[in-house]
Amino acid sequence: MNKGLNDYFRKKRKRLSAYLLISVVILVLSIIYYIMSLSGAAESLSDSFNAYTGLEHFSKPAKMYPISVHFIDVGCGDSILITADERNILIDTGKYSLRGDAAYYLKKAGIKRIDLFIASHTDGDHIGDFCSVADNIGIDKLWLSKYAKKPVSKQSEAEKAFYSKIDELGIKTENPELGIYDFGSFTIEVMSPDKNFSDENENSLVLRLCYKDVSFLFMGDAGKKAEKNLVSSGEDLHSDILKAGHHGSNGSSTSEFLKAVKPSFTIISAGEENKYLPSRNCIGRISTCGSEILRTDLDGTIIIVSDGKELSYITEK
Repeated sequence: MNKGLNDYFRKKRKRLSAYLLISVVILVLSIIYYIMSLSGAAESLSDSFNAYTGLEHFSKPAKMYPISVHFIDVGCGDSILITADERNILIDTGKYSLRGDAAYYLKKAGIKRIDLFIASHTDGDHIGDFCSVADNIGIDKLWLSKYAKKPVSKQSEAEKAFYSKIDELGIKTENPELGIYDFGSFTIEVMSPDKNFSDENENSLVLRLCYKDVSFLFMGDAGKKAEKNLVSSGEDLHSDILKAGHHGSNGSSTSEFLKAVKPSFTIISAGEENKYLPSRNCIGRISTCGSEILRTDLDGTIIIVSDGKELSYITEK
């Protein structure tokens, strides 16, 4: 055998030995990580790694304020965490994800329990990750519109999993009526729906949160029909923060509605995977009304913090 061929086989054997060594190391590390995960040590290790590499969650400064509202980046979906008065309220979870984006965020933000979960409505991009949150964080009580539940034959797979998990865990479920609910230092007003719209999006629970002098309006996927109904009701819609309906679609955030709300900031929960949302027309209307726009597809998770008089925001990106 010539020298060149000998060199070739010698290098090949070295590569095979290196690959074998790497495989053995990976296998050993996997076994160690599995054993650590059983005792909870893996999570502590992960947290330490995040802190060491600068990946410790940016939400930590929000704990310095009496109220914070987190518009979690879950792609083209909704998930909103409210922390105030030692209570944790979660509106929606976003769509299903392998990692469980909402649950992952809540754990990194130090949330141990959800006092109240509010499903704005039962589209998959709003309740798709509910099972992950319920299993990993835990939920004490749940709000759902009385117009939301459909016959089993018409439910999506996400809805079936949602209702099944509620039954499995025995989560107390309420269908809130229109009106103001007192949570101690803050209130949540259920403003819509007051009738059963044919469009499920229009049946989204519309909620107005008030903490001292600061107010938030959460629209779910409600569009122009619900907006028109709200404007004609004569109720006070003025809010410092507006969570735009239906991810900034052209069928939401009408000029008449924006005139009534007069938001200083408008949050649009959207994802890069949907190139049609938010729509240019919707963006134009919001800009024309003088509201600053923040978008999860551009800014990542957005946290609004307040002392009840002034407010400011923190963005992930």
